[in-house]
Amino acid sequence: MRLFLAVLAAAMLLVSPADAAQPRPDPAAAVLAAFESHAIVAKSSPDVGTFVFDLIRDPRFPGRVDDIAVECGNARLQPVLDAYIAGSAVPEISHVWRDTTQPSCGFSTFYEQLFALVRQVNTTLPASRKIRVLATDPPIDWSHVRSPADLEPFLDRDASIVSVVKTQVLQKNRKALMLFGLGHLTHDGGSGAVAQLEREYPGAAYVIADHRGFTTDNARLEQRLGSWSALVPLKGSWLGSLETTYFPVNRDYPPGTRGYPGVDAYLYEGPADLLLREPLSARAVLDADYLAELRRRATAIDAPPDSIEWPETFFERERTSGVLLRG
Repeated sequence: MRLFLAVLAAAMLLVSPADAAQPRPDPAAAVLAAFESHAIVAKSSPDVGTFVFDLIRDPRFPGRVDDIAVECGNARLQPVLDAYIAGSAVPEISHVWRDTTQPSCGFSTFYEQLFALVRQVNTTLPASRKIRVLATDPPIDWSHVRSPADLEPFLDRDASIVSVVKTQVLQKNRKALMLFGLGHLTHDGGSGAVAQLEREYPGAAYVIADHRGFTTDNARLEQRLGSWSALVPLKGSWLGSLETTYFPVNRDYPPGTRGYPGVDAYLYEGPADLLLREPLSARAVLDADYLAELRRRATAIDAPPDSIEWPETFFERERTSGVLLRG
């Protein structure tokens, strides 16, 4: 008994009273709260953790969010996607994410799991609360692409994103979660989709950047973020007071610029050194017909031999990248 009490006392010392009293952060609640004042919550994707999947499973999500707009989805195939999400048997659903302008979409496990998850969640919901998934990549028909000129009309991806979100979400007074690369989402993104939408709908979006690691002093700053998943607003927080050079921005800003430009909040799911890369889809990798079609497309558009339009080049890049995001 004395030994048991001694071990128990030692264990209790590992948790300070302040830590024990501190409530665990609920980043999902913070995301859902953002929909109260914004038509769009825009988050960088694909997810390096499980946050998006957990958010969609959250019983608070339906009813707060009407649509999920995604980068890896051919807008021409929206009727096919609608049928699948509604529960119909759609044997060729993979064409939705495989037949986009981005070859890497075709090997994504994130999107094939996302679509299946939303479909399953919808089986539990009444018609008024069912979630719609919006495909926003340009409506290309690859069977008609025989030359680089045939691809040219489909290269403005942001224009396609803007068109879909404007007509299917904003004009219908709906709420949407947007999942895209951050370059499409920042408020100051110039020709980016969110920046374009907000010229007509000011303040429509709440933009979230995922933590991928600070450019300098990463270990110390991650300690300040804590050990739990958290969504930290930039405005009024210590993150917002950091010099912009601490964040992985893709262009230069004037000296003294603070915070993460064009971003409203920062999602932390754990140390950058422990974040995992998205694995490739075995279904796509083993589909010989699909790989042959990718080679045909690469030939048709005169893709350079070292570009990721060629599956062999894409596979080699993935093979040497490691399984950790920063590995």
